[in-house]
Amino acid sequence: MPHTIRPILVCMVWRGGDRFTRCLASISASQHHFARVVLSVTSDDASDDMRRAVAFQAQHTNVEVICTNEELPTMEHQAFWIDYLTRTGANSDDWIYWLAYDDEVRVRGIDAITDDEGNWPLQEGTVYFGPWAMRHEQADDLWAGDPGQELESWTSFPPNGPTRLPVLTWIADQITQPTYMQMSGSVCPLANFIELKDDQPTKRGPMRIEMAVAAGRATTHVEEFSEPISIIYGRPNSDRASYGKQARREDLHLLAWLARYATAHPRSALQLARLLGTAGAQQAALRISRTPLPYEEWRVRGTCSP
Repeated sequence: MPHTIRPILVCMVWRGGDRFTRCLASISASQHHFARVVLSVTSDDASDDMRRAVAFQAQHTNVEVICTNEELPTMEHQAFWIDYLTRTGANSDDWIYWLAYDDEVRVRGIDAITDDEGNWPLQEGTVYFGPWAMRHEQADDLWAGDPGQELESWTSFPPNGPTRLPVLTWIADQITQPTYMQMSGSVCPLANFIELKDDQPTKRGPMRIEMAVAAGRATTHVEEFSEPISIIYGRPNSDRASYGKQARREDLHLLAWLARYATAHPRSALQLARLLGTAGAQQAALRISRTPLPYEEWRVRGTCSP
């Protein structure tokens, strides 16, 4: 009997509260689309988030709950669940659907992209980012709008296509003109996460994580699905291009990480050199002339149903 291609859902939870409850409802409705469902909570084991996770697990016996027992920074939390998966039988070529606790699985989107046997359209050598169905909520207030209202579909690709690009082309475009992008709802091989955890240079913070995860040694292309498979709850003033020094530090890691990528893909050396030149010129302009940071471009490609 052929193996069904389904990713492992990993939900990272930090001070989730009611947003985590909202997320769990979407997981409940979509769990049949995933090979495993792992809720990774970074807190002590008596926290409200753990109580929510354990109660959810009691109703859904295929759900796995793990806890760091203390609050960890993002990259350390990610290392925690990566180690858990590798200890419990996951293979490096398994796919990971990465979900943040304050977003939702868009079941309608997954229904649309999977075949009659439940297979996802996942191709070796490719990572999948977007598009993302967007809602906007205030930082201190849970979204309470019309749940049936059409959602904008945001993309990190050119608005009129293509929707599949070589890794370095996609990243070079982001260096020149940042767009909205999001780990939540991405689908990537576990191998890419393992590399980012174990290999040098060490990544310290979450900024630019999408591009760093994409640049795994075995990855050649980035693609987006035909429609959103996650609903993202954005915050006002979420332009990550304006995060300043922290983003610049992570840019330095990204450039070193891409140099590592080029050693596995020698034909990309010229493109990498151009990318480094562009990034270096931007860094110099920012430091010397105080050139304003480029604004994050929010690219909308139509609308979709919730």
